[in-house]
Amino acid sequence: MTAKEIFAGESDNVEFKVEVPPKCEKYMKTVMAFANGKGGKLVFGVENTTWNVKGFTKEEIF
Repeated sequence: MTAKEIFAGESDNVEFKVEVPPKCEKYMKTVMAFANGKGGKLVFGVENTTWNVKGFTKEEIF
């Protein structure tokens, strides 16, 4: 995503999560809503209230 898209904030088809929750139920509701609607983007590593990009370390990804 571009900085412009991130700073536009969340919407009906964009959802931010600061981290990947240990239990997938925490974000699967959003995935299912996107799948049953017009689609969307679930972005991990971005705070949903401040739009601060936290990202992930290589260790967290792999």
